[in-house]
Amino acid sequence: MRLTLNLLKVILLILLATIIEAKNAPYSYSYMPKTVYKNQIFPVTILVKHYDSSDPLHFDYDIVSPIQPIDPKPLKLINKSEAFFTLYFKADTQEKELIIPQLSIWNLNYTYMLQAKKIKVLDISTNAIDNFSGVIASNLRVNSIKVDPYDVKNSLVTLTLEANEANLEDIKLPDVVDDGIESIDRKGSKVTLRYYFITPSKKKSIELVYYNLIKNSFELKDISLVDRVGFTENIKLAPKDLSFEKIKKYIFIVTILIFMILLIVTKDILYLIISILLISFLIYSYYPKGSVCIEEGASIYILPTQNSNISMQTDMQTNSKIIKRYNNFTKIEYKNKISGWIKDEDICKD
Repeated sequence: MRLTLNLLKVILLILLATIIEAKNAPYSYSYMPKTVYKNQIFPVTILVKHYDSSDPLHFDYDIVSPIQPIDPKPLKLINKSEAFFTLYFKADTQEKELIIPQLSIWNLNYTYMLQAKKIKVLDISTNAIDNFSGVIASNLRVNSIKVDPYDVKNSLVTLTLEANEANLEDIKLPDVVDDGIESIDRKGSKVTLRYYFITPSKKKSIELVYYNLIKNSFELKDISLVDRVGFTENIKLAPKDLSFEKIKKYIFIVTILIFMILLIVTKDILYLIISILLISFLIYSYYPKGSVCIEEGASIYILPTQNSNISMQTDMQTNSKIIKRYNNFTKIEYKNKISGWIKDEDICKD
């Protein structure tokens, strides 16, 4: 009996020592969400006790894991002898669970490990919303709106958006065409985005619906497009009406159908040859072209025109996905889902 009591005391002392050690551990998660939404940007905060600024710390998550911080350099907040380091992650997964990988915190003297953590991933219910932009944010502001003539029927709209803890790179407004990201800048929780799209000139406003994480509800931004058109320096920006491309495609389709009918009626092999040639040309002209190599320093334009604004330049020779072609321009998808037009002369030469 006495042996059993002594053994029980030893176990209790070990448990108590473990609890005290865990409580006094130099590093721990001070904030880790239990649930997040799919594609949500969320913070994770590490508490460092007895912080010594003269002995810098390094934070490395398990490189085997596909889940990594958006920016490996954490935001630091010092409060007396304690320091808080915040990193931001994105729930970019189709699974119902997200695993924050094991974290190594180290300096010149020793290494400390924080074990992996599981977070539930939820889908935002959009049953009552048919124009959700895909953006999830703590808040969102429209800093500027610019409307330029695009062609005889359409306008080019450029929005500058600013938000916190937001996946602005996933934005997709309904009822717009040929949209893309001109630039994106992320610093900690704050992100600024320049987003452009083409919409009919007669449209007076556009709706931007995002999910507000603070209010836990959808929020509508009604963006007015009236009296925001630049008629002076940007008037040369407008290319010729791209609707001609659609007309040309329809003419080809109708012509092919006519030759197919003639083939069925006359059974003349000549009509078969002509039909095959026209179909081959149609597929070649409008089928997605895969990828293309772009030269270092190539300019990426907002529009496929000589007078278009340049959104950025390539920093190295790279392969990019082709979206479409127009005249002597090719629309490509560059880094961070940024899309734009490059001149064909900037495509790599063999």
